[in-house]
Amino acid sequence: MLDGLLKKEDIPELIKNDDISVIFVKPTTASSIVWQKFSHIYVDNKKQNFVSCDTCKDILHHKSIDGTSSMKKHLRSCESNSKNNNNKSLSINEYFAFRKTRSIPPRSKNKVLNATVELVAMDNRAFELIAGDGFINFTQTIFDAGQLLNSQNIDVSNLLRHPTTVSVSFCGISLHFLNEELQLYVFILGCYPYDRDNQNANQIRQFVDAKLLEYDLILDNNKFVVTDNENKMKSCFKESCTRIGCSIHYMNKQLEHCFTSDTVEKIPVNCDLVQEMFDYIRKIVSHMRRIHKQSKLPRKLQSYSDTRFTGASHTMNVFLTVFDDLADILDRTFLDDYTLIDKDLLEYVCSFLAPFEEVIEELSCDKKPTIYKVLPLRQYLINQCKIHPDDHDGIHQIKTFISTRFQDVWVLQDIHYITTLLHPSFKNFDVNPNLQDKAINLVKNEIIKRQPSTPTTYCTTTTTTVTTIELDTQSASSTSVLSKCFDLPKNDLKLSLNPYQELDEYMHLNVQINEADDILLFWLTQKSKFPTLFSIVRDYYAAPASNTTVERLFSSSKYTVSDKRTSLGAEKINKLLFLKKNPMLLKAFDKKCVIEATATDTKRKITDPDKKSTDVSLQNQKQFRTSTTAKKLKKDEEDDIVIWDDDVQDKEND
Repeated sequence: MLDGLLKKEDIPELIKNDDISVIFVKPTTASSIVWQKFSHIYVDNKKQNFVSCDTCKDILHHKSIDGTSSMKKHLRSCESNSKNNNNKSLSINEYFAFRKTRSIPPRSKNKVLNATVELVAMDNRAFELIAGDGFINFTQTIFDAGQLLNSQNIDVSNLLRHPTTVSVSFCGISLHFLNEELQLYVFILGCYPYDRDNQNANQIRQFVDAKLLEYDLILDNNKFVVTDNENKMKSCFKESCTRIGCSIHYMNKQLEHCFTSDTVEKIPVNCDLVQEMFDYIRKIVSHMRRIHKQSKLPRKLQSYSDTRFTGASHTMNVFLTVFDDLADILDRTFLDDYTLIDKDLLEYVCSFLAPFEEVIEELSCDKKPTIYKVLPLRQYLINQCKIHPDDHDGIHQIKTFISTRFQDVWVLQDIHYITTLLHPSFKNFDVNPNLQDKAINLVKNEIIKRQPSTPTTYCTTTTTTVTTIELDTQSASSTSVLSKCFDLPKNDLKLSLNPYQELDEYMHLNVQINEADDILLFWLTQKSKFPTLFSIVRDYYAAPASNTTVERLFSSSKYTVSDKRTSLGAEKINKLLFLKKNPMLLKAFDKKCVIEATATDTKRKITDPDKKSTDVSLQNQKQFRTSTTAKKLKKDEEDDIVIWDDDVQDKEND
């Protein structure tokens, strides 16, 4: 045998022994009708240089360059012999082992049974999973693919698709703005099913622009966009807007690398001690959740999730709580891992990570401005990473990595400097005095941009001024000659010789704002005193420090898509989340519409007294439409009650 090719005398022997490695395949691209009577022969998924006659089961030598002349000659003799032979020849189909129902060896059945038990235990699935038509079809497809592939050289992980290619991706968009009274509004525009072909930067930007256009919103250089810090998002919003990196995303990614990554950007992480400890913890947590011994513990263990903010901290804190109780219930195999965990190091790590959770809590608020908190809190965490002589070696490794990564990766943008300076309690930059000069210069640049143009005097002789005067004169001549004698219009805004007078007065203002005080209320009271700074606050303080508003939107989808409503359409999910997340704004908008409608209806009745009183008012019409829509929505929801499907969690991705 050479390269899997057999001799002619070897193939009948395999067929006689019912060898499952032999299969017969009909050609799919052959144009000659002769091939309707012949089949290719494969052995161990290797095509042989032989074909088999379907009528008499004879085997003929054949290569692709030979043509079909020998096959035609065989058909003529085969048909002649068939007429003269009273005994009916067996069809070649009888030699097709794969077409027959074969009994499965007990050894193979036991392997499948063990794999099934591991599947439902390790992935926390129900045994009914393997009884579903979809699972049976999936298994059959994999089995058929294995017949055509050399299963000994195939990694099944390369055959299965990544979860993101089979899940439904959603794009969440929220709007944050401040009105003239410095009231912060957060409006969820939608949680849209992403329907583009791929997730490259251009496709994402086109998708977002299209959704914003539905609300007559257009991104430009005066708009801020807060996203995570993946490269595709950076590229997506690098033009026609100002992108702000999610501060919590910066933090969470570095903590994730600290506990799970060997290298970051080809640079060693060097956190071996805590990573080894964390690996033991994850193994024990996974084992305990799988064998269902949670009831023996005072608190339920939490698995690690890299998509959860401070996921590692949450896992270790819970583990530390039940640490002493685990020794009595762990199996011997995992008891060895348990003894290798340094409890002192675990306590140090949990204590070190506590401020990170507090900072994430501060930056996650969407009821008040948070953008001004980024710079001081970032510096606070960097200061927490100061190394002390009595630090544990594992803590020393964490502090070195986190401090370096925060300074290199967590980028501060102009808006962070400006908003920090415009908070009375941070304007002196005591957390890092070296940053104050940059913040002051950025605010000065903003003040210059907002200064009105220099008022034009009568004696000015520039071309622009003359043109303006001529245009004004021509327009006035159409009314009265007296207008030609009017004084020239003057700019009402009085320009100070020092354009930074507001900033100087603000910097000398001796006011302290506590944590519980409303910074927006402070600026509202200072509006008349610092009008330019007030305009900067209104433009910049609406930007959030993180994109947790959208992250919470994805998290709340698991309550909308409950275990009895897993067949909700993507568009309906978007509508339900829209209503759930915007109740206050929708009520305010509805109240305003009712007031306007009532006023219009009253005015119409006054101006049209002959109108019949039986006419339905605008308010009643609106209430009727709202009631009808609610009833229809309720009916639609009731129609979607089905059995729980765990795959619905994929909808929370992306």
